[in-house]
Amino acid sequence: MVRSNRWALESVIRMRWIAFLSLGLACLLSGCASNSISAPIQSVTSVTPSSTGIPNYVLAFGDFEFVSVQAIGQIFTYNISGGTQVVAVVPYTTPCKDPSGMVIAAISGSYVMAVVCYDTGSLITLTVHGDGSLTPLGSVSGLVQPYPGIVVDGTNVYVPLVGVAGSANGAVAKVSIAAPSTPVITATAMLASPAPGAFVNPGYLAASGGYIFATAGSENTPQSATSTVQVINESSMSLVGSPLIVAHSPQQIAVQGSVAYVTTYDAQQLESIDISTPSNLNPLQILSLSTSSPGCSAEPVAVYGTSAFVGCNGQGTIDWIDITNPSAMKLNSAIPGVLNAQRLALASPYVLATDGVTGGNVYQILPGTP
Repeated sequence: MVRSNRWALESVIRMRWIAFLSLGLACLLSGCASNSISAPIQSVTSVTPSSTGIPNYVLAFGDFEFVSVQAIGQIFTYNISGGTQVVAVVPYTTPCKDPSGMVIAAISGSYVMAVVCYDTGSLITLTVHGDGSLTPLGSVSGLVQPYPGIVVDGTNVYVPLVGVAGSANGAVAKVSIAAPSTPVITATAMLASPAPGAFVNPGYLAASGGYIFATAGSENTPQSATSTVQVINESSMSLVGSPLIVAHSPQQIAVQGSVAYVTTYDAQQLESIDISTPSNLNPLQILSLSTSSPGCSAEPVAVYGTSAFVGCNGQGTIDWIDITNPSAMKLNSAIPGVLNAQRLALASPYVLATDGVTGGNVYQILPGTP
């Protein structure tokens, strides 16, 4: 994750998009939100993959939930088709200690998972079998400090890379997995400094319409004018337009239609941005998430339909936000009981979340009426 003065080790292909928010949708659409965040939920359950590992990334695919666990270098598979998280197969042990971001692509009649490994600077490919088990295919090295916030578009995986503070901005690498057993880095795009001497790093990526949208945090002063969202053309791997300045410590990004949603950790905000013209990003609204107790140090974000879910890392909640009008977002409620939310995934009708600490949980949340 990218936070104030810290860059930790830290996608998804969604194959289960069915009607997600049947629960309480009438209230949601009628605008019955208020500043109160004491609304009930239907349930929050959890499992603990490892007492010594750190859950990092969660990926929902079909009947399964995949969780990368750092420090022990494993990927856990849970069957969630029955409404609970049930261990499906023996955890897959990766060739690295710190697997993080995961995506899945359909290639030549098979499903292929790509996983980045922070400690080895590599991307590995795995076959995803019908029972949720994983077997190795190939790997590629040369990815310097890859962040977890990867994204897949077709047979290309885009990976955010840490730069060298003070001398080189971070970058985004393009990795082809068209031949899954021999993935290859085909291009790299360097991010732009928003001001002379400002150094930026990509944290999280989203793909839409042939473009990659990247959050790019900076610790340079003034902090109010050096963090950005930047856009890369997938075909040319060149930057498009000028960096859009956002609040300090931008975290994750989700795109729905022509709107991107960006979380900022220190400012405790969710910002909506019109991306219909990638060369000219247009801010729509900045929604403060700090006005109602317990506040929200916003990190992961997941969007579906008229709802956005934002993980509050440190407050133990998931904020549920009405985005019916992206220019007039409203906080509906906060779902308690989810500690240190680091990643979110959607698996209708559930929200999945990882607790990014040693011995952390993986939560399965069934939202109630906001």
